[in-house]
Amino acid sequence: MRILSVTNDIDSGGAAKSLFFLARGLARLGHEVRVISISAPSRTGRRVAELAEAGVAVDFVRIPYYPMSLAACPIPFWKNVGRAVSRPGEFRRIRRLADDFSPDVIHYNSYTTLLAALPLGARPAVLHCREMLLEDAPLLPLTRPLVRARVRELVAISPAEAEQARRVFGLDASVIFNPAPVPGEPAPMPDGDGLVYGMFSHVSPTKGHRLCIEACGLAAPELRRAGVRVRLFGGRIGIHDALYRSLEQYIEDAGIDDVVSFQGFAVDPEAEMRAAHLVLRPDLTGHPWGRDVIEAMSQGRPVLAAGESEVFIKPGKTGELVKPGDAEALASAMAALADRERLTRMGENAHRFAAARFDPDEHARRVLAVLERAAG
Repeated sequence: MRILSVTNDIDSGGAAKSLFFLARGLARLGHEVRVISISAPSRTGRRVAELAEAGVAVDFVRIPYYPMSLAACPIPFWKNVGRAVSRPGEFRRIRRLADDFSPDVIHYNSYTTLLAALPLGARPAVLHCREMLLEDAPLLPLTRPLVRARVRELVAISPAEAEQARRVFGLDASVIFNPAPVPGEPAPMPDGDGLVYGMFSHVSPTKGHRLCIEACGLAAPELRRAGVRVRLFGGRIGIHDALYRSLEQYIEDAGIDDVVSFQGFAVDPEAEMRAAHLVLRPDLTGHPWGRDVIEAMSQGRPVLAAGESEVFIKPGKTGELVKPGDAEALASAMAALADRERLTRMGENAHRFAAARFDPDEHARRVLAVLERAAG
């Protein structure tokens, strides 16, 4: 089967990494896979080369993101309009690429790729629901008929995305958790007297960096006594540079640079997770099931996250959950979790959970079944 996947990015972000494992898995199963990314590589370009080695070609077509309002990452409206006006030929180009490849099915890897559905027409298609939509968005009434006309099947990365898609679009979604390589054993906890907590996310307003830093300030005496160091890993995004600089200043003014610090972009986040004892996800959306969660659990690391969903994080077993936006609750949990034996036990539970649910080959087989069903 020939599978064409359209993605917002092939080199940066959780959707890109999940597609990387999916494309390789589908190719290993003997299918011809091609990827069209609407963003050029922003970091190393390493994944493009690795996909080429697996027989998966990647093209770049600079059409805009579909301007949906997403809970986790708002799309800059005027930047999108500029791309649409300045590059009308890119819509013709994506149609030519699809015609030349002649796919049996199209895989839209995110809501943000849905503008590609206009030039690609009514070919059999699957939409991967990776984000939570803001349902008061003005474009949502126009999105419903587009999805119903262009998409035959939905895949959702958690029950929350599936429930929303069913309610908004009237289509059932297959819940298939994102993939991550899971070692045979949990990574040993790092030695030494202190503890390391790691946060892994681009610096943007919804990810909760300011909340995390505020919590570090509130819990600083307890964290210092326990020898805890909080490391913030993530890319510095141009449109949020002022936020990044303000957070650096906040740390300096609060005198907590011995407790919390920025570490820059993590080329190998799994290695940095193995060097930590606990992974933090304080994002303001309250969705504790992102890419950082499954990678941490795969390495045998518990997760302290904001939210109520216990699909991945089972309080007291694989991590802990706190109320979104509550710096005091986050500070209390960070201090209470400064116990190496407790973290080790929860990390072992997290690894067992991951081993049973995140295997990339099983993920590819399950998504393939949906793609085959859509292709008829």
